[in-house]
Amino acid sequence: MNKNLKVLFVDNPYIAEQVCAFCDALPEFQETEREFNAISEQIAEKLGQELYLDFEAAQSWYMAKLVNAYYLFGLGLRQEIISALQPKVS
Repeated sequence: MNKNLKVLFVDNPYIAEQVCAFCDALPEFQETEREFNAISEQIAEKLGQELYLDFEAAQSWYMAKLVNAYYLFGLGLRQEIISALQPKVS
């Protein structure tokens, strides 16, 4: 049962495609993405590509976890269910 819930809410293979289609339809998202990319290029030039890529990877992982938490809470799931769906961190 727990595995079925995880697939439904967390490991849904269609979410990324649906989110991309949704974002492509939002002009304000497109503008924000362009601004982000322009600033990212400036930062990479100043810090160096390698350090910037390390920063971007860490930030992306952090934001993915944060967005996932908001997504699960937005579904109205109780904290106990959310905790059960998350892998144990040692």
